[in-house]
Amino acid sequence: MSIQPPTAKAPQRERGRLRVAALLDASATLFTAKGYEATTMTEIAAHAGASIGSLYQFFPSKEALAEALFTRYADHASRTLQTLVARAPGMSPTQLANLLVDRMLDLRKDRDAAIALTHVVAGIMERRMPLRGAMRQQVATILRAANHRLTARQADAASVLIAQVMKMVPALKTEQEQRRKPLIAEARKMLALYIGNVVEG
Repeated sequence: MSIQPPTAKAPQRERGRLRVAALLDASATLFTAKGYEATTMTEIAAHAGASIGSLYQFFPSKEALAEALFTRYADHASRTLQTLVARAPGMSPTQLANLLVDRMLDLRKDRDAAIALTHVVAGIMERRMPLRGAMRQQVATILRAANHRLTARQADAASVLIAQVMKMVPALKTEQEQRRKPLIAEARKMLALYIGNVVEG
């Protein structure tokens, strides 16, 4: 009989929700900077300006905290792409590309942490590939919403390439400031040209 690790406790009040958000933000920063194994629960609590008791009140283990952080990233990514499905029909390729790039930049902190956790937390390893597949499917749905003539196969193939470009965007944020903006601008143009070719070609 397998024993399930303790899971995170959902906050009931606004104050608790704000505290949980701060704890997740702190864990994202530290897991990315130091790695999962090297980061302690004491450090996370201190970084969030919380007591260790408050941290354990919501997250009974570091694994539960990591799982909650990955869930936040997955939920946010999914909601972000879902909102674009409804908006896609009225958007130009440039507008669509800009929104995709902006959303990836917004997700960067949690995404970097999720990547840092992927190879060390078993539950997250199992969830990463299905999440990637679901996100590509959402991108394919966005493309078909923008052009109803696209076949599922065409949209699926395009979604793989778009996902690769989107994956590159957060890495550009780490470039030196004078190089960062021009590189992100080029990524926007490249994505807009490709999306335009897919939905208008």
